[in-house]
Formats: sequence, structure tokens, C-alpha cells
Amino acid sequence: MIKIAIDTGGTFTDYTSVGCFGEQAEHRIALKNPTNHEYPAQGILEGLKELAAVWGTDLEKLLDQTEKISLGTTLALNALLEKKGVKTALFTTEGFRDALEIRRAQLANQWDLAIENPMVLVPRRLRLGIDQRMDYIGHVIKPLNEASVRAACQKCREADVEAIAVCYLFSFLNPNHEKRTAEIIREELPHVFVSLSAEVSPRIREYERTTTTVINAYCTPVLADYMKNVKKELAAFGWDKPVHIMKNSGGLSDSDAMESFGVQTLLSGPAGGAVGNESLGKYLGKTHTVLADMGGTSFDLHVVSGGVNQLVPQTELDGYPLSIPMIDIRSIGAGGGSIAHVEAGGRVLIGPDSAGSIPGPACYDQGGENPTVTDALLVLGLINGDNFLGGKLPLSMDQAVKAIKEKVADPLNLTVKDAARIIYSITAEMMADAMRLVTTQKGNDPRIYSLISAGGAFGLFAAKIMESLQMPEALIPVQGPVFCSWGMLGATCRYDINQSILMEKRQWDATRLNAMVAAMKAEGEAQLTRLGVAKSLQRFDLILEMRYVSQHHEISVPWTQGEFTTESVAEVEQAFFKTHEAIYEYAEAKDWEIIDLHLACSELNQENILFPTSQEISGVTAKTVAGEVFNSQGEITVPVYREGDITKRINGPALIDFAYTTLIVPNGFFCIQEDEGIFALRKEATHE
Repeated sequence: MIKIAIDTGGTFTDYTSVGCFGEQAEHRIALKNPTNHEYPAQGILEGLKELAAVWGTDLEKLLDQTEKISLGTTLALNALLEKKGVKTALFTTEGFRDALEIRRAQLANQWDLAIENPMVLVPRRLRLGIDQRMDYIGHVIKPLNEASVRAACQKCREADVEAIAVCYLFSFLNPNHEKRTAEIIREELPHVFVSLSAEVSPRIREYERTTTTVINAYCTPVLADYMKNVKKELAAFGWDKPVHIMKNSGGLSDSDAMESFGVQTLLSGPAGGAVGNESLGKYLGKTHTVLADMGGTSFDLHVVSGGVNQLVPQTELDGYPLSIPMIDIRSIGAGGGSIAHVEAGGRVLIGPDSAGSIPGPACYDQGGENPTVTDALLVLGLINGDNFLGGKLPLSMDQAVKAIKEKVADPLNLTVKDAARIIYSITAEMMADAMRLVTTQKGNDPRIYSLISAGGAFGLFAAKIMESLQMPEALIPVQGPVFCSWGMLGATCRYDINQSILMEKRQWDATRLNAMVAAMKAEGEAQLTRLGVAKSLQRFDLILEMRYVSQHHEISVPWTQGEFTTESVAEVEQAFFKTHEAIYEYAEAKDWEIIDLHLACSELNQENILFPTSQEISGVTAKTVAGEVFNSQGEITVPVYREGDITKRINGPALIDFAYTTLIVPNGFFCIQEDEGIFALRKEATHE
């Protein structure tokens, strides 16, 4: 049987598949094609048809031999970033409807009083106060006034609202009012999507919980429509199994669940890369790795320290706080399709706007007129215009030259090649700065990390990043250009449960803790069973979100000692002190508190299957390139190797062409095969 993983990116969609078709031996097949933004479900179907042809069959027969389809999608994220979600209302405790606008007192930059806040996703006229109130331990102060809920529903009906977020004070301790409100909404407005904070983010902190719940309401209907279309298209070819969706946590769920929790898929595609990062590091015995994924639209970074992915309990995306467990992934607008432009003062900027797949960079010759990073790479001779996207999309040098000349070179009074060099250099520095944010700024020494090259474009910048941050090596897996979809092949089902508890050390109550964990575990078992995970393969990891009393932020403390007892308070304290010291290099003997419980319910890990080196892709040629990129001067002629030629050490300057990417080996660098299907770029040792 076959497994298929699909990663829908901003420019290209990646397909990875492994398994046996009929009596054939095991195959590992990957391909890329342009993303269809107008009809994304149909775009996926066209890609699957192309994949079936590579397998030597048609789509119906391929799906008949397929046991699992996993999908990563940017749809919910795009709806948020482009503000194209559905019309949303907010029901909240009367007197608190402005929490979304008041936000938090702290600013991202405390000295910039003119800083722009992100757009409020729900206008004030649709933020509706409901007559009800709970106290800080979940006791009812004021019963739910159902008439006020129905009156709010009437306002939503008149405004043609498509989704309603419900977020009451302290509902994470007592969700009854929110649940009854949802029942009334479904009676009054049966076609409106409802998002409850007690289900989406049952955690302390009103603003963060409200924002997360609103984003879920705003984006989920867009994702749900897409998933229904995908299932409908696949059903026409006989697919009757679930479609698995990649979540922010690095685990899989099914489309039925995600049609209610779209917020859990915001980093769906990059999370697959994070799973692959951990898997590849374990395979090679490397505990410190940085995944650098440069695609057509963005540059994504993910760090593994200690060999295992770590989730953060809260993060921020496009200025909005998200109070759900997520893998920590950072992105900047520096992809191959990122548009270069010149400001009035003569400064060249790259991104964040992207040319996407249609019309795409000017060199795609599909009507695009703006110069992009890909255009600069073509002009500098760094990519093979005849072999782009595996030869499916020939590039136009004339269009690339024209766009750079008109939009960058002429305004700066430069030659086209000099302008292209500037675009390349600025893009490289942007990526190096982003790398510093996830390493040195967090106290991590980049000199002990291996750089993993992923995406179609990063191999062209890997050496520059290594030099800038003094990193020891860049690892280039054959599956790098489809790394996120490859990572999904090894992902397993996962269900995360969060529950606020607010228990100080002096209030230690082992019975209460055990009761809460037991209830969470029962819920997790039921969800994993629903996803088809056998009980023998179910795993449960408890994490205590803790802090010193009066601290503002908590840290994640793993708990592996089983049930709590009266004496466990000392063990919890030591675990907290140890974790705090590991993060901040100090710990104090002060009172602490548990804020949240996080139970990670998952399927036992599977191993990713590496792609082998293709010996059939070989043949050394030569080409003229910009010498500055290779640590030389002027224009130089370099050998161009193919994947199958890397059977021995290749010294720079050289180019290595793969099916969907190219690697630059500058002067002073060399490339060798590290393992089957994995190459290493390293710098020559210097003797001072």
C-alpha cells in the first residue's frame, strides 16, 4: 500500500509518496507543481493525477492502493494574513466586549507610540455583550440570560454573520454558559459556525483566549469549505477514507475534526517540516539542527535542541496572540517569489509581497512584471532555466532582465547584473538575520547547529548563511525540495488537551490534579480511538505549565512520575527548578504555581523513509556565473554536477543541480555524500 503527503504552499504544492503498487517493489516518488489559488481543491486533484502517471497508473487505481493521505494547507493562514476570513461576531460577558481592542498594555516596541496594531477582526457593532457572569473559581454569579443571547442572534441575522465566537469570563473553569449559548445559536442560526473558547483554548488570560477563539471562528469556515471540496473531488475517484490534516503541534488529525478547529492548522505545512527536522536529526545522530526552508513565498525556520521538538504554549502570528500549543516556527517574506522594489530614497527592499505562482516571477513568462529573487538568481546564472521545476516550467531570461532593469537597475543607475547581485545579497542577509533571531537571540550558539537545507531555493544561499553564522555544515537531503510533505509521511495522529488549574504550592491538592488528568486522558483516548489509533499505540505525555508566583509567563515542565501523591509536591518543585535553570541558567527557592495542564495524546512515532540518491541523474557540464557568489571576482566558469555525480568529494567553486533545487559550492567549500540520499556542505579547514 501507498502513503501520500501533500503540502500546499504559497507558490508550489509538493507531493511525496512511498509504498508498493501491486506487486512492484517499494518506490519513493515526489513531485512539485504550481499551486492553484483560485481552485485549490482542483489543483490538488491535478497534482495527484500527475503523481499517478509517475506511478504508471491512473488516479482511481492509485487511490485504491493508497492507505493514507496527509495534507498540509496554508488556507487558514492565508485567510488570516490576507483578511479574507468570514464575517464574524463575538459574544462575550457584558461589559467586556472591547478586550480585542484594549489588548495588553505592553507594546512590541515600548518606545514606538505610533506602532500599528493588527486589524481587529470583529467590528465593535458585532461585539455583543451577553448578560451572564462567573467568578474566578467558576461559580455562577449571574445566570445566563437566554433572552440576551437570542437578541444577539437577531442582530447577527440582520448583519448576515457567518461565524460567532463565544468567549465568557472564566469559562475555562466552568463551560456551561458557553455550551448553552452554542445550543441557542444553533437553534436560532443553524447555518452559522460557532467557536467556543472552552473548546478552542480553555486557558487563563482573557485577551489571548478571546483572540484565539475569534481567529478560529474567522478562518475555520474557509478551511471547512476547502476540505469538503477536497473530499468531494477525491470521492469521485473512489476515495472513501479520512483525509488527515497536519496540525500546528506536529501531529495529524482528520478533516472532520479540523472543520471545527481551523486555528490548529495555521502552520500546517511548516509543521510537517518540523517533524522531518526532528526525524532527520535522529537518523544522523545530530541533536542540534536548524531547518531552513526557502520556498516560493516565505523563508521558514525551525530549531531542534536536544533532539526533540518542543511545543510553545503560546505564540504570536501576524501580531495576534495564539493560546494553543504550537511548534515554534518563524517565517519571513524572503522566498523565491518575493518581489524586489526600490524605495524613494534608493533603498532596495525584498518582500514581503510575493508574485506567487500566477503570474509568478517575471521569468515565468506568465504576465508577471515585478522582479523577484528567482529573476535575480536566473540572471546571475545560478539556476538552470531549462530544468526549473524538473523541466516543467522553462524560464525566460529576457523577461527576468527586463523586470530587473526597469524596476531596480534603472532607478539605481546600475547594470542588470549588479542589481541582481544586490537582490541576492540583501536576501541572504535577511535570512541570516532571521537565523540569528532563532539562535543567538535565544541564547543558542549557531556554531553547534547543523543547518538542514529545505525548499526549492535555500541551497543557493546555504553557504552564505553558514559563513555569516559560522555554522559547521549544511545538510542537503534529496527530499529537501519537498521536505514538509516528506515530514508529514512520518507524522502520527495527535490530540492536545489544555486545562487551566491555577494551583499554588501551598494549595497542593493531589486528588484534584489526578481527577483532572484522568478526565483529560479519557478524552484523549476517545479521540485517538476515533482516529483509528489502537490502544497499544497510544501515548500520553503530561506537561505542567508553571511559573513563580507573580511571574507573567510560565514554562513547560514535563511530568513523567505517574499519579500525584501528597509527597509529589517536592518532586514537582525540583522538576520546575531544574527546567527553569536549564532555560534561564538560574532557579530560586521561591513559591511557584501550576497555571495549566497540557496532555499530549499521540500515536507512537513512525520512522520517515529517506529518499535514495538517484544515480540516473548525472552528467557534468559547465556554465558562466557571477563570481562574487562563489567568493571570486567577476564572471567565472564553474562545473555543474548532477545528483548522481556526487560519489566523491566535490570542491568549490561548483554548482550541483538536483531535480527541484540547486546547491552552490563556493571557493573554500566542499560537498560530500554524508549518507544515502543526504549530502553535506562544509568549509575547508583553515590553518592560521
